[in-house]
Amino acid sequence: MNTLAKRPVPEIIDAVAEAEGVEPAALDPPLAQVLDPDALETLVEDTTASELEIRFTYRDHEVVVDGSGRVRIS
Repeated sequence: MNTLAKRPVPEIIDAVAEAEGVEPAALDPPLAQVLDPDALETLVEDTTASELEIRFTYRDHEVVVDGSGRVRIS
């Protein structure tokens, strides 16, 4: 799933919930317990490096956020 977003955190939550067929509020643990959402959004908003790529695992999904804010999960 590919999504272009300036604020990747809501996109990550929605994409994972959609992939699992659940409501975003049902995700446990909440994304904020896995990473600092403010730090992630600051990195994406403040970067001028198009090659920025942040990778992490959330609920057995590999999440990739690039410098443009694009979110991919697998």
